[in-house]
Amino acid sequence: MDLAELMRTGDRNVLALNSPDALSASARLFLDCVAGWHGFTVEAASPSAERVLGAAMMLDPTIRGGRSSRTVVLDVNIASGTLVANAARRIRDTLQPEWLVAVVINSLTDADMRWTIEGVDSLFVCSAFSETCEGREPSQNGVAVHAL
Repeated sequence: MDLAELMRTGDRNVLALNSPDALSASARLFLDCVAGWHGFTVEAASPSAERVLGAAMMLDPTIRGGRSSRTVVLDVNIASGTLVANAARRIRDTLQPEWLVAVVINSLTDADMRWTIEGVDSLFVCSAFSETCEGREPSQNGVAVHAL
Protein backbone atom coordinates (compact mmCIF):
# COMPACT_ATOMS: atom_id res chain seq x y z
CA MET A 1 0.00 0.00 0.00
CA ASP A 2 1.33 3.42 -0.85
CA LEU A 3 1.05 6.54 1.27
CA ALA A 4 -1.86 7.98 -0.73
CA GLU A 5 -3.87 4.77 -0.32
CA LEU A 6 -3.09 4.70 3.40
CA MET A 7 -4.45 8.25 3.72
CA ARG A 8 -7.57 7.41 1.70
CA THR A 9 -8.22 4.37 3.90
CA GLY A 10 -7.89 6.47 7.05
CA ASP A 11 -10.26 9.08 5.61
CA ARG A 12 -12.79 6.37 4.69
CA ASN A 13 -12.67 4.98 8.22
CA VAL A 14 -13.36 8.43 9.67
CA LEU A 15 -16.08 9.29 7.14
CA ALA A 16 -17.77 5.95 7.79
CA LEU A 17 -18.45 7.18 11.32
CA ASN A 18 -21.08 9.50 9.80
CA SER A 19 -23.23 6.39 9.46
CA PRO A 20 -25.03 5.55 12.71
CA ASP A 21 -24.50 1.84 12.00
CA ALA A 22 -20.75 2.25 11.47
CA LEU A 23 -20.42 4.48 14.53
CA SER A 24 -22.31 1.94 16.62
CA ALA A 25 -20.18 -0.91 15.22
CA SER A 26 -16.96 0.95 16.07
CA ALA A 27 -18.22 1.71 19.59
CA ARG A 28 -19.20 -1.93 20.10
CA LEU A 29 -15.82 -3.05 18.77
CA PHE A 30 -14.10 -0.79 21.30
CA LEU A 31 -16.31 -2.15 24.09
CA ASP A 32 -15.46 -5.70 23.02
CA CYS A 33 -11.75 -4.82 23.14
CA VAL A 34 -11.96 -3.54 26.72
CA ALA A 35 -14.44 -6.13 28.00
CA GLY A 36 -13.34 -7.37 31.39
CA TRP A 37 -11.23 -4.30 32.15
CA HIS A 38 -12.47 -2.36 35.17
CA GLY A 39 -11.85 0.97 36.83
CA PHE A 40 -10.45 2.86 33.86
CA THR A 41 -11.18 6.14 32.10
CA VAL A 42 -10.89 6.80 28.38
CA GLU A 43 -9.05 9.66 26.72
CA ALA A 44 -9.78 10.23 23.02
CA ALA A 45 -6.69 10.79 20.87
CA SER A 46 -8.60 12.51 18.04
CA PRO A 47 -11.95 14.13 17.27
CA SER A 48 -13.02 10.92 15.53
CA ALA A 49 -12.19 8.94 18.64
CA GLU A 50 -14.31 11.38 20.67
CA ARG A 51 -17.30 10.37 18.56
CA VAL A 52 -16.63 6.67 19.11
CA LEU A 53 -16.12 7.28 22.82
CA GLY A 54 -19.42 9.17 23.04
CA ALA A 55 -21.24 6.31 21.33
CA ALA A 56 -19.52 3.76 23.59
CA MET A 57 -20.58 5.76 26.66
CA MET A 58 -24.18 5.68 25.46
CA LEU A 59 -24.01 1.92 24.92
CA ASP A 60 -22.27 1.31 28.26
CA PRO A 61 -22.88 4.04 30.86
CA THR A 62 -20.11 2.64 33.08
CA ILE A 63 -17.49 3.88 30.59
CA ARG A 64 -16.04 7.17 31.78
CA GLY A 65 -14.12 9.72 29.78
CA GLY A 66 -11.12 11.59 31.11
CA ARG A 67 -7.82 10.85 32.79
CA SER A 68 -7.12 8.70 35.82
CA SER A 69 -4.45 6.40 37.19
CA ARG A 70 -5.82 3.72 34.82
CA THR A 71 -6.36 5.37 31.44
CA VAL A 72 -7.11 3.95 28.02
CA VAL A 73 -6.23 6.10 25.01
CA LEU A 74 -8.71 5.49 22.18
CA ASP A 75 -8.22 6.25 18.51
CA VAL A 76 -9.92 5.25 15.27
CA ASN A 77 -6.87 4.70 13.05
CA ILE A 78 -3.21 3.96 13.58
CA ALA A 79 -0.40 4.16 11.08
CA SER A 80 2.49 5.71 13.00
CA GLY A 81 1.11 6.21 16.50
CA THR A 82 1.65 9.97 16.61
CA LEU A 83 -1.86 10.88 17.83
CA VAL A 84 -1.74 8.16 20.48
CA ALA A 85 1.73 9.31 21.61
CA ASN A 86 0.52 12.91 21.86
CA ALA A 87 -2.48 11.84 23.96
CA ALA A 88 -0.21 9.76 26.21
CA ARG A 89 2.09 12.74 26.66
CA ARG A 90 -0.86 14.98 27.65
CA ILE A 91 -1.97 12.39 30.21
CA ARG A 92 1.50 11.90 31.68
CA ASP A 93 1.97 15.68 31.89
CA THR A 94 -1.14 15.79 34.10
CA LEU A 95 -0.65 12.70 36.29
CA GLN A 96 1.42 9.58 36.70
CA PRO A 97 -0.85 6.74 35.59
CA GLU A 98 -0.62 3.25 37.04
CA TRP A 99 -0.98 2.00 33.49
CA LEU A 100 -1.71 3.66 30.20
CA VAL A 101 -3.06 1.43 27.45
CA ALA A 102 -3.96 2.41 23.88
CA VAL A 103 -6.84 0.82 21.99
CA VAL A 104 -7.17 1.59 18.31
CA ILE A 105 -10.09 0.48 16.14
CA ASN A 106 -8.28 0.19 12.78
CA SER A 107 -4.75 -0.48 11.66
CA LEU A 108 -3.98 1.31 8.40
CA THR A 109 -1.07 -0.87 7.46
CA ASP A 110 -0.44 -4.58 7.20
CA ALA A 111 3.12 -4.12 8.42
CA ASP A 112 4.10 -6.00 11.55
CA MET A 113 3.97 -3.05 13.92
CA ARG A 114 5.87 -4.46 16.87
CA TRP A 115 7.09 -1.02 17.81
CA THR A 116 6.38 0.86 20.95
CA ILE A 117 4.64 4.16 21.36
CA GLU A 118 6.31 6.51 23.78
CA GLY A 119 4.37 6.74 27.02
CA VAL A 120 2.06 3.80 26.25
CA ASP A 121 2.41 0.58 28.22
CA SER A 122 0.46 -1.60 25.75
CA LEU A 123 -1.22 -1.13 22.38
CA PHE A 124 -4.24 -3.13 21.23
CA VAL A 125 -5.62 -2.96 17.68
CA CYS A 126 -9.23 -4.10 17.51
CA SER A 127 -9.56 -5.00 13.84
CA ALA A 128 -7.06 -6.38 11.41
CA PHE A 129 -5.79 -4.53 8.39
CA SER A 130 -7.69 -6.71 5.92
CA GLU A 131 -11.00 -6.21 7.75
CA THR A 132 -10.59 -2.45 7.68
CA CYS A 133 -9.40 -2.04 4.14
CA GLU A 134 -11.93 -4.40 2.65
CA GLY A 135 -14.72 -2.56 4.44
CA ARG A 136 -16.04 -5.55 6.34
CA GLU A 137 -18.03 -5.08 9.50
CA PRO A 138 -16.59 -6.47 12.74
CA SER A 139 -17.35 -10.11 13.37
CA GLN A 140 -20.58 -10.79 15.23
CA ASN A 141 -18.92 -13.73 16.97
CA GLY A 142 -16.10 -11.81 18.58
CA VAL A 143 -13.35 -9.34 18.05
CA ALA A 144 -9.87 -9.91 16.74
CA VAL A 145 -7.62 -7.99 19.11
CA HIS A 146 -3.98 -7.74 18.18
CA ALA A 147 -1.66 -6.80 21.03
CA LEU A 148 1.35 -4.99 19.67
